[in-house]
Amino acid sequence: MQKTLIKEYRVVLPISVEEYQVGQLYSVAEASKNETGGGEGVEVLKNEPYEKEGEKGQYTHKIYHLQSKVPGFVRMLAPSSALNIHEEAWNAYPYCRTGTLSSLLTHQEKSY
Repeated sequence: MQKTLIKEYRVVLPISVEEYQVGQLYSVAEASKNETGGGEGVEVLKNEPYEKEGEKGQYTHKIYHLQSKVPGFVRMLAPSSALNIHEEAWNAYPYCRTGTLSSLLTHQEKSY
């Protein structure tokens, strides 16, 4: 039986975990804002704090409008509603649970 060797590396950051969390939220918001315009991009339906079973974090419900982000043949084949992806996320840093839904795709959920 072969043993697996696991190595862990830690990188010391010049900021606190709380400062990193604020920076991460800011960079996600900026990226969403830069991709939005002219009816395309990210539409934020809800962005509010939540608390459930002792877990505290931020809940977001977004719609990603992808019509101009996919190749032309996909736009011709897929109904326009299929190019709108709904995302619900419960971000309780450092843990996050995200669910996505499209009219053509089944519900997918990820936790990390």
